[in-house]
Amino acid sequence: MALGCVSVSPHGIFGRRSFQRVALEPPSAEPGSWRGAGKAVKLGEREYVLSARPRTRERRGYAVEVYTSSDGLAYSPASSLAAEEVSRDLGARVYSIENSQLLVDPATGDLLLYISVDLGPHYWETALYRSDDPKGPWRPEGLVIRRDRPYDSKEARDCTIDYVDGLFVALCKAVAEGDPAVRTELAVSRDGVSWAKLGLPTVNGGLQPARPAFLLNGRILPSAHGPMFVGSVTLYEVGGAHVTRHVGAYVIDLDRLDLREVYMAEWRPSSPYEREDYPIHTYVDVLPDYEAGRWLLYVEAIDPSLSRGVGVDVEVDRLLAYSSPMQGCSSA
Repeated sequence: MALGCVSVSPHGIFGRRSFQRVALEPPSAEPGSWRGAGKAVKLGEREYVLSARPRTRERRGYAVEVYTSSDGLAYSPASSLAAEEVSRDLGARVYSIENSQLLVDPATGDLLLYISVDLGPHYWETALYRSDDPKGPWRPEGLVIRRDRPYDSKEARDCTIDYVDGLFVALCKAVAEGDPAVRTELAVSRDGVSWAKLGLPTVNGGLQPARPAFLLNGRILPSAHGPMFVGSVTLYEVGGAHVTRHVGAYVIDLDRLDLREVYMAEWRPSSPYEREDYPIHTYVDVLPDYEAGRWLLYVEAIDPSLSRGVGVDVEVDRLLAYSSPMQGCSSA
């Protein structure tokens, strides 16, 4: 599959998607049990690697898990890091683990695993691990995205991180001490370890929505217009959970520090595993699978029957796999 034939079309990615299967089940069927909040990469032609966070009501996010697959749909466990291990590595108690980001280091070929960690309780930062094999071992590199600005003095986490045209680009959840509003901050890095924060970008030249949330989760892709975010746009908070009804795309203007909207639509469920009102719990990934001529979408979906409602300790989340054809390409 030739990379040059692929254009980034969020209209096609989301408009032509079809449900494939459940990729990962929750740890249990009890309310407050979730699995998802991760990211996938493809190594070679037939090895897919996916990260995820398991959670229960009693233990919150108790690990980060890594899975492998030969088709990008059915995954098997490869390795994991428990919260207790991460605590030892960081020299600080980790109360919970949330979003993770899995990338391939272009300089070394290593897997980079970014993990959101609660060091507070409820004071979040982002740690980095590295490995040359999905099975591990995972080597800690410490905290790399810190709470070091007024606008992220409480939370600097749940990032979307990608490598685009020689630069690591991150869109992260930013929460200030004493301010419940969730905003999105922009940061860049030359090596994926040392980050320069650019601030809170504007949206179409204006301020970000103030409350309850403006949270982006997905993938940053190269496009003819520059780096483009494609994924979920979370604007709602229900029962302490940030939940999602919309997907969208924004061109990231690094010079003007602006996000220019190019697409926005409601996510309409296509499986029996999603609520109609709030189908997604924040986390979406959009993986380009060039060899297969498809996009793979991984969605942390809120179950409509097992959940007792929408909220942190009442819903049950599982990871769903969708796919859509790449426009202008045919399958290999």
